[in-house]
Amino acid sequence: MVYQATDPMTSEKMVLKVQKPANPWEFYINTCLDDRLQPAVRHLFCSIRSAHLFHNGSVMLGELHNYGTLLNAVNIYRTLSDKVMPQPLILYFTVCILHMVEQLHSVHVIHADIKPDNFMLGERFLENKCFDSDSVDHGLVLIDLGQSIDMQLFPEGTAFTARCLTSGFQCTEMLSGKPWTYQTDYFGIAGTVYCMLFGTYMQVTNEGGVWKTNGVFRRNPHSDLWLEFFDTLLNVPDCGSLPSLRSLRCRLTSVLQQNYSSKLATMKSRLVIKLLENHRAARR
Repeated sequence: MVYQATDPMTSEKMVLKVQKPANPWEFYINTCLDDRLQPAVRHLFCSIRSAHLFHNGSVMLGELHNYGTLLNAVNIYRTLSDKVMPQPLILYFTVCILHMVEQLHSVHVIHADIKPDNFMLGERFLENKCFDSDSVDHGLVLIDLGQSIDMQLFPEGTAFTARCLTSGFQCTEMLSGKPWTYQTDYFGIAGTVYCMLFGTYMQVTNEGGVWKTNGVFRRNPHSDLWLEFFDTLLNVPDCGSLPSLRSLRCRLTSVLQQNYSSKLATMKSRLVIKLLENHRAARR
């Protein structure tokens, strides 16, 4: 359970994450990110200020991100006439997500639970006016490190064969019985972007040895781009041939800048208004 709390000494609002049984592993991964990430990008991931561990549970104090999750944003658009998030925002969020996961993987941490409801929108998202692809002030925050894997604890070349219990979040390697490492995060990125594109969760099928989504891209203005994107993330040859997230990010950034550089700010402002309305409604 997650609760909002207020520090009686400073009046600062924060999050209390109460878990039964205790989950000290999440605090360990948090300290890994504190130690390994550059200070300029540490805020892209949830930060736990302190952990209180007991025999039958744990309480962790963390930052409050007030404006919902990426899944909340997807659901806002489902109630509007368009039904799905506009392309410029999807491209922008995807570029941000790719950059965040690049940073995580560069310090040898696999998140292992990437999904739309684990990306929070904080104050920075409301305030940010910079849309550069390398900007770290976009306001997305990747949370929930409780399933994460520290690859520095394993010998080089280690891969895994375990399957996660939630079938919809099993990467294609798990579905086909192949070893995996960072591929589980690639699958999570694909699933998150699919949710933004279609407003529903991704399903995958294997056609002639090639993994594909169940999405129909014919009417999408960037159908070729997205088909290549999902093909790259779902069909990784092996653990030693991981695709470059940076290359994918550069490709999407180019399309975003060429087609939507003048429209992005307006569309983001509309989303901010909707998020604020939802935030106020939730407080009533």
